[in-house]
This record gives sequence, structure tokens and C-alpha cells, in this order.
Amino acid sequence: MTAQSLITNDPSVNNAHVQLLFSEPECCGIRIKDLSIFAKKKTILTVDEIRFPKTGVVAIMGPSGSGKSTFLKAMSELMDENLSHKGKIDITCFDASNQKESICSHFAMVWQKPTVFPCSIYDNLKVPLRKRKVAHKEWRGLMEQALEDVGLMGELDEQWEKQTAQRLSGGQQQRLSIAMGLLKDSNIFLFDEPTSALDPISTDKIEKIIENLGKKKLVLLVTHSLGQAKRVSDYSAMFHNHEDQGALCEFSSSQAFFKSPASPQSREFIMMETGV
Repeated sequence: MTAQSLITNDPSVNNAHVQLLFSEPECCGIRIKDLSIFAKKKTILTVDEIRFPKTGVVAIMGPSGSGKSTFLKAMSELMDENLSHKGKIDITCFDASNQKESICSHFAMVWQKPTVFPCSIYDNLKVPLRKRKVAHKEWRGLMEQALEDVGLMGELDEQWEKQTAQRLSGGQQQRLSIAMGLLKDSNIFLFDEPTSALDPISTDKIEKIIENLGKKKLVLLVTHSLGQAKRVSDYSAMFHNHEDQGALCEFSSSQAFFKSPASPQSREFIMMETGV
């Protein structure tokens, strides 16, 4: 995939390999500056500065322990009790007049393990609609559209609303999680290795959904699969381990990243993953 034509390649960078794209307000969806995340008093992740677009898929890569999942949690305010952070996280992807209960309400999160409740598909899907205070008469139509958007509608029983969510396959449960995110009406989707436990067919279905989401929303995808990042992402961010903490070492369009990674950490990671 190619980067959007609206981006501006700002020559000022916080280090040699992190491109500060999206300088225009109409293009920038999230700006992060001087971010530090702490476990008690120990710094475990630093990001000097990075900007994300309002729409598109950003692949977040790096070795285990480099802070990729922690980075997602910091943005969505889903920090563990023993974690804290400081720095600026400016989110402009959503309408400022739309005052939701918390920053977390603006994000739809899909984790490695599907997050479905032990009840019917209908009862799972009504949770985000109830939180949004959507009129009950609109529920079924919105649910069916969400299920159609994730390719589930044709795979369920005729009386799908009575099906137990936890009896679905792992891939179907993951797509149900995405459908719940769609009904949350969030402009930002966070995916943390959503296909790591899935078979190739289920993985392909999830990747197509992510690619389509990126056309209208901002998608941040943590993945250990270079192939997946190359297939679905518009932009790539690389984290690495540095002096017992994680740090951002590269950000660019995915086209540029996979053609010629700029940082030595990215080149080493790709070599170790591919053997090339």
C-alpha cells in the first residue's frame, strides 16, 4: 500500500530515522511528544515525538519487550495499576464537541485473545449501543450491518441473536470483537497481535477488515509478522530495546520502510525475522 498524498515530509526530525509526517492539522490525527512510561519509578518506554494520520493503518513492530503493547495502553488510558506516564498525547481524530466519558471511549480495542462475553451474540453487540444510548429500535439494523462488515452475517445461524458468542471459532470471535468496536463508533482502532493465534484463512479475513477500516479510520496494529505489516499497513513504526527500556527508532511510510529500512535496529530486526 502507498502513503496518502496529503502527508508532508517535514525535514525536522526528533532523531535520524523518525519522520515527522502530517504537519498539517487536517492530516494529523494523533501527536505524541516527550512520552515516557514508568513501571513504578523505572522508565520502560520513551517516545520523543511521533505523529499519526487521521486515517490509515500504522504497523507497530519490534522485538518482545520493546513496549509496543504498553504504547497502545498509554494512548487509550488503559494503563496497568503499576504503570504511569508523562508527556503530551494530543488526539484530534474525533470531534471535540463529542464529549465522551473518557479518552478510552474514543478507542476500539482488539487484543490477542478475543474479548467476548459469555452470553449471546446479541447481548455482546448491545453493550456498545447501550453505552452510546442508541435508541433500541435501531439496534438490530446496526448489529446486522456490523456483522455484515466483518463477514460474519453469512456464517451465523438464521436466529443468530440467540447463538452463544463463546461457541464461535477463535477467528469468528475475533471478528465479533471488531463488530463490537464498530458499534462503539470509534475513530481509532487499536489491534494488539489480533491474528497471532489464528489459522491463515482467519488471518486473511482479519487483515482484509483492517485494510478496509484504514480507509475511514486510524488503525494502530501491533504485529510480529513482517508479512502482515507489509500487506496491510500504510505506515510503519519500529520500536527497539535500548538500555533496559523500549524506544521508538523509526517511523516512515511502509513503502519506504520495506524498500530500505533506515535504522540499524530495523535492518537487524528484519534480518532476524526473515534470515535475509
